[in-house]
Amino acid sequence: MFEPLRETVALLSTYGDEMPEEIHLQLQELPEQWDSTKKLCLRVKQSAAPLQANEVNIIRKKCQ
Repeated sequence: MFEPLRETVALLSTYGDEMPEEIHLQLQELPEQWDSTKKLCLRVKQSAAPLQANEVNIIRKKCQ
């Protein structure tokens, strides 16, 4: 996902349009932060699964 951005920045630099150092730092840090966010999402999903199953049971009982 971040590789096309890196390629774009590299292409721009070949044409003499340098990006600020902040952009280069973000391109280094963001992939790791994105992976961390995806892992957090999975943990939250797993912790919410029992609550969701409980609500499903409550709704089924109400429908019957």
